Amino acid sequence: MIGSPVDTFKGISPAEFFYRNKQMAGFGNATQALYTTVRELVENSLDSCEDAGVFPYIKVELNQLKSDAVEVKVSDNGAGIPHEVVPDAFGKVLFGSKYSSRQRRGTFGLGVTMSVLYGQITTDSPAIVHTKTDSKEGKQYRVFVDVETNTPLLEQEKTLHRKETGTEVSIILNGDLKRARDRIIEYIELSGISTPYARFELRIENELQLSVGPFVNNLPPLPTIAKPHPHAADVELLRRLASTNPHAKLQDFLIDSFQQVGVRTASRFLKFSNLDSSMQISSLSRENLVYLSRSLQKYADFDRPSSDSLSPIGKEQFLKSVGSHYQTTSISYSNRGPLEWDGIPYIIEGVLALSEKFPARDVPHLFRFANRVPLLYNNSDDVFAKVLKRISWSRYGVDEKSSVSLFVHFCSTRVPYSAAGKQSLASVGSIEDEILALYRELGRRLSKMTQKRGQTGRYQKKRREFTSTFKLLAKFSSDLAGTSEVPETDSMIERLFEGDMDA
Repeated sequence: MIGSPVDTFKGISPAEFFYRNKQMAGFGNATQALYTTVRELVENSLDSCEDAGVFPYIKVELNQLKSDAVEVKVSDNGAGIPHEVVPDAFGKVLFGSKYSSRQRRGTFGLGVTMSVLYGQITTDSPAIVHTKTDSKEGKQYRVFVDVETNTPLLEQEKTLHRKETGTEVSIILNGDLKRARDRIIEYIELSGISTPYARFELRIENELQLSVGPFVNNLPPLPTIAKPHPHAADVELLRRLASTNPHAKLQDFLIDSFQQVGVRTASRFLKFSNLDSSMQISSLSRENLVYLSRSLQKYADFDRPSSDSLSPIGKEQFLKSVGSHYQTTSISYSNRGPLEWDGIPYIIEGVLALSEKFPARDVPHLFRFANRVPLLYNNSDDVFAKVLKRISWSRYGVDEKSSVSLFVHFCSTRVPYSAAGKQSLASVGSIEDEILALYRELGRRLSKMTQKRGQTGRYQKKRREFTSTFKLLAKFSSDLAGTSEVPETDSMIERLFEGDMDA
């Protein structure tokens, strides 16, 4: 016998799991780890600013220390972090409140703690967190992660003055600044596109490398927390909801627990599923819960999920940020939604733009975003990129000389990421169909734009030719008449071409 079951099997903490599988969370090598750390800290800062209802001002500083160690420092003007949760927020993997049904950049409560953990295991350095909320004085914390128990180790906590509310986080980790530099610059630039009301500054070795935004001066409404949609009711969700209200009657339980369910809808559903409305939810057996789950998912007459929990970039802001940053010559916007997949609301929006700043190629250059976060890795695995290849872009006038880029944004209360690293979206049939429809609509708009540009070019050429000819005729006429005064021809040209562009 090799050993007892106790010796053979041993549970591990979430911190231990991700310590052993760092690549799953985007920490597979020194380049990606540095980029991911910047991204996770910036995401948290943006969420904090938006929760506080302020225009984000995000400062990122990168400094090369001895050997391969890099200091990453990110500061914001957000709401600050409540002092009592700072240790867990930075020292406990999978800690957070990001499982509520509202669009946020963060998803797993994982990234920032993984950054702390990666810094700890590569440089033996703690995360240094300096934060201030409205009601509290500034405090600084030095935090490690206890990997075996997934609990924070608070090395130091002290009062430290901070003039304004907000947070500054500093992490020292093994990172390849030379290789990661361009990716980080691209990430900051694209964050300015997807968050056009924010201001970003990037300093490397104390020198300003980049300043982006703001492109607009209005904040979008904060997405609201929504109840789950009945189509999202799997057995586990039903069990959790039932435990919070065990004495409710079935009809009341449905109305109180789910969005888009009122008295009339609940009555119709119960008739469809042949369930007794007066049943107490706690009396439902496992088999009953399975049947209820399947019935909720099959019932076709629930309204679509509310989009109040979503925050798309929006037509005006998306066009403004792309157009301003890339100095576009032509630009168009389209969107699909609000839609749902498995009861989860989502919106897909896109901008197709022409600019001399884009590379010339026979397929649009693709920029991907999810919940306003730029996606820069794993492009080949992403559904946006796969659908892009299904389009025959030549039919829309795109050839090897075209400088066209496509910016596409997916926003949802739950993004179907391919992996915990949050770099690509998995293929979901219904979502893939909507992406395809969005691309085709933008392609048609591109075709119209290029046709109009061609018409404008021909119009301008024709007008130049007529202007030159009329001026020559006017001069010859003056010579024949023996006068030095040449008649003015501009007004004649205006009358001649009046309305020609609208024809």
